[in-house]
Amino acid sequence: MKYYTVYREDTEEIIAFGNAVQCAEILGLKDARQFHAFVSKTRSGLRKRYKVVIEEDDEE
Repeated sequence: MKYYTVYREDTEEIIAFGNAVQCAEILGLKDARQFHAFVSKTRSGLRKRYKVVIEEDDEE
């Protein structure tokens, strides 16, 4: 399972942490699909206000 940490770029403040569904809810997005689009745009540099760190949890 992947866990995401979303930071504000200017203050390094954590604004969301959890799986895609949890982060989408915290950020006020419609669903996990919208959150994945948010992550993609952030990592490609289109959204410069945020930084997203992805961690993989191998426990199953």
